[in-house]
Amino acid sequence: MTVILKQGVTKKTSPLMNVPTKERKRLIARERKIRRTGQWGEWERLENPHRFKSGWLGEVDHVRRNRVFSVLVRDVGTAIHLGISSLTGDRPSFHEMQRIKNDLAGPNATGVEVYPPQEELVDDAEMFHLWVLFAPLPFSLFSKEQDQ
Repeated sequence: MTVILKQGVTKKTSPLMNVPTKERKRLIARERKIRRTGQWGEWERLENPHRFKSGWLGEVDHVRRNRVFSVLVRDVGTAIHLGISSLTGDRPSFHEMQRIKNDLAGPNATGVEVYPPQEELVDDAEMFHLWVLFAPLPFSLFSKEQDQ
């Protein structure tokens, strides 16, 4: 029997389920405190030992991580795909996603989230995705008059 902890997370997929309860509660409280204070620490770069192997993970160039988030970085040709996760699996806020995009791709880069057609949905992990585009979007948050 699979126990669902929250949408998309089961005892089988949560990395915290292999941790004793007291330690799990401590880790969750620590992550949430760090997220509240915004003191994530420096981004560390880790090379992907599975690079160039078959499958999606083989396409991941490297991983960036700090005290809260791990980000899989994958070049998909017309964009950089950032697969973002944390130990708790809690969804990053808009401001956290904006900060991750700024930190890893630059403040002038445009990042988008994609909500695919149902038949293309993949939901095997509590991972949130940003695509950082190399080309400008064909639309903007501003009207044409404000852009000039």
